[in-house]
Amino acid sequence: MTTDFTAEAEKLTEVCRGIFGDETQWIAADGYPHSLALCIIDSIFSTGSHYNSVINVVNEYRAYRRAEGGNADYDGTAELLATFADVGDNAATWADKVVNNRKPAHTKKNAPLKAEVVRQAAETLKELGYTRREHLHRAYAQDKELKALKNAWIHLPSQRSGVTYNYLLILAGFQSVKPDRMVTRFIKEHAELGERELTSFEAAGLIRQVAELYPTEARRLDHVIWRHVSGRNVFKEKDVEVPDSK
Repeated sequence: MTTDFTAEAEKLTEVCRGIFGDETQWIAADGYPHSLALCIIDSIFSTGSHYNSVINVVNEYRAYRRAEGGNADYDGTAELLATFADVGDNAATWADKVVNNRKPAHTKKNAPLKAEVVRQAAETLKELGYTRREHLHRAYAQDKELKALKNAWIHLPSQRSGVTYNYLLILAGFQSVKPDRMVTRFIKEHAELGERELTSFEAAGLIRQVAELYPTEARRLDHVIWRHVSGRNVFKEKDVEVPDSK
């Protein structure tokens, strides 16, 4: 039996309109249409960082590849792993020479560098046969849950929450909505669901309902909520006025 969330969707739509306003001012998840490598790098470095630092990491990688005669915007896992081989397969050296960022994957003692997680992620995708972005889309046509990829990804160091997995899919251009825990928490709070458990299927359904009412694309709404709850800039310009929520 399907739960009717009409009232909750209307309530959530009102909240979202109050917080996010005009969708033309939202920062879009443009992603990387031809580069699985940049999807991996951006998604792993996206957590616990101001997004400007992520942009810097991506630009450093692009500059490194240009200096080597390559083009980062067309790199797959093979090209990404080759940059590690170039520096002796050492994550710390890669962090210094390729992306100029030694940020750890988490705050606990002896945490691996995010650079090491990038390496492991690239190796994992390669082992699964996903060496280029289009391979992910072919696999998605067969299995919309991408179970093998999700299971492997959340077992990478400090990736259990699924936040970076969700962002990887967004960057890779998937139109489906896959709300992570933070987005689901936002939905529960503002749809006033209280302690009621919300499945990922129900959360995605609510996002689609709200997007239709807004109106906007469900994928765009999912992304802008994710940016908001993760503390990132939502609007293209800092001086954009956030509409009154009344």
